[in-house]
Amino acid sequence: MAGPGQLCALCLLLAAGLPACRARSQEWYTAFVNTLYTEPGSNLTVPGSAESGRYGDSSPKESVQGWVGVPRAAGAMEGCEPDTEYHVPLPPAGDRAEPWIALVARGGCTFKEKVVNAAKRMAAAVVIYNEAKSGNATVPMSHIGTGNTVVIMVAYPKGLEILEPIRREIPVKMVITVGTRHVQEFISGQSVVFVAIAFITMMIISLAWLIFYYVQRFLYTGSHFGNQSNRKETKKAISQLQLHTVKRSEKGLDVDAESCAVCIENYKPKDTVRILPCKHIFHRVCIDPWLLEHRTCPMCKLDVIKALGFWVDPEDVNEIPAPESVAGSMSVGNVGIAQEDHRTDVNTLSSSSTSESIQQCNSPREYAGETTALLGSDGENRHEEHLSSAVDYSSY
Repeated sequence: MAGPGQLCALCLLLAAGLPACRARSQEWYTAFVNTLYTEPGSNLTVPGSAESGRYGDSSPKESVQGWVGVPRAAGAMEGCEPDTEYHVPLPPAGDRAEPWIALVARGGCTFKEKVVNAAKRMAAAVVIYNEAKSGNATVPMSHIGTGNTVVIMVAYPKGLEILEPIRREIPVKMVITVGTRHVQEFISGQSVVFVAIAFITMMIISLAWLIFYYVQRFLYTGSHFGNQSNRKETKKAISQLQLHTVKRSEKGLDVDAESCAVCIENYKPKDTVRILPCKHIFHRVCIDPWLLEHRTCPMCKLDVIKALGFWVDPEDVNEIPAPESVAGSMSVGNVGIAQEDHRTDVNTLSSSSTSESIQQCNSPREYAGETTALLGSDGENRHEEHLSSAVDYSSY
């Protein structure tokens, strides 16, 4: 299952792969606006220079100069009428054939209409001053289809500064030059919606993944605790099985020939063996870990734990054979098992009980050697030491 980090990376790749959702950038230029006029009474030249203009989106980024003119009608400063007439104050020696620049107010119609109306009157450029509520700000202008006419916007205070001498019939010379290039990046609305949907989807998937993770962890923890409880019960059951120490002098057991079915090694004197209810014999260190994991005899598959009366299911009651062990000892073949008080003699198991145990196990190892593996003493080994059935299983 994919993790949250992989899902997030996938969402980002999807966002980058959709052209409609990509972040877009806008390039725009400022404009230097230089003005110059002479006060008639004092012949004082008043210059003005500032990077206060902004070129329109479709305007050529070129420099232009000329005398400033305004709409002739006092109440039509927006220049929206197709037949708008412009008044261009000129100096006494001025040539009316020189380029002129239209100064109009924002509002009343589109930017394109203003530019087209001024271009009809042969204006070389159009300067649009912003509304009073905008303060010193300028905004982007869209005016596709206006040809080679230079279009800039200036702030409202700058527009009034240029307009004031013109209203007094003072000619104003204006020079417009290209200023600083700016690049502004922004994200489209479609991209914002897509990113929001991708983020919400990622959060939902992450939440589902966390729920799945913690549910699995809870189930594993419960199963782990159950297994721990089962192991304790299994250890308790294994401790009830009989132990015996192998001696070289015992009859019926060839220590050089008989071997443990788990480790496939021959029994040796002083080896401690475990005797299962099915009469099979194994090294204690071999069979105990096996029973902790499998609960069954390695040879005949008898469920040793159920045979001892532990974890009996109601439907399995009739299938579990009754344990053959008695209160203190068990006779296996001819093997003598010493009692806990080290004083009780060994009982002799009849040949009929040996045959019965072999049939019960239904072991594939039905050969004479298995019969000899069932230790015998004929009552002679009366001094065998019996190991305590309480064995420490903490190492398993």
